Amino acid sequence: MEHVRNPNLSALLVLLSCFCLHFGSATDTITAAKFINDTETIISNGGDFILGFFSPANSTFRYVGIWHAGVSTVIWVANRNKPLKSSSGILTISEDGNLVVLDGQKRVLWSSDLTNSVVNSSAQLLDSGNLVLQGNTTGTNIWESFQHPSNTFLPKMKISTNVRTGKKVQLTSWKSPSDPSIGNFSAGIDVRIFLNFYLEWQ
Repeated sequence: MEHVRNPNLSALLVLLSCFCLHFGSATDTITAAKFINDTETIISNGGDFILGFFSPANSTFRYVGIWHAGVSTVIWVANRNKPLKSSSGILTISEDGNLVVLDGQKRVLWSSDLTNSVVNSSAQLLDSGNLVLQGNTTGTNIWESFQHPSNTFLPKMKISTNVRTGKKVQLTSWKSPSDPSIGNFSAGIDVRIFLNFYLEWQ
């Protein structure tokens, strides 16, 4: 029996193949070439956490944050003290390898603030809710959001105080439900009092 080729069917199969390849690629990673704008998000591999732009209740300001996929509870905010006033922001990797939030004029509103430049770094959202910045040459984590938490404690996160440098990894409250900037309360470890956990009003 002679088979008859349908050109329309062939074209459809090609389009479907491209579609599957596109959505089968990694959606949990940001690079300099693969940044996200206000309407886009990345999702952790297991689908538990989402990173993108959001506005708190009763606010028009825009922030970059991470939230639970199921209940939309924001667990981390990048530019919490410098909100975007429009939807023109982007989250990308800068030339020096930092993860940065830029406004419409390409001004840096927030940065991972690495001291040394890193070549070809990338940021990945993990299923733990941790956003990690990795050096592509080494694959090691050079920055992570778990070391700079907002107001939420998650499993695998470590609250700490460096005795030598005094650097603290601590939780800090939002000013209000509509304002995620640093509020009046913090929680962490005080090494001066036999490693006591503290809740402090600022």
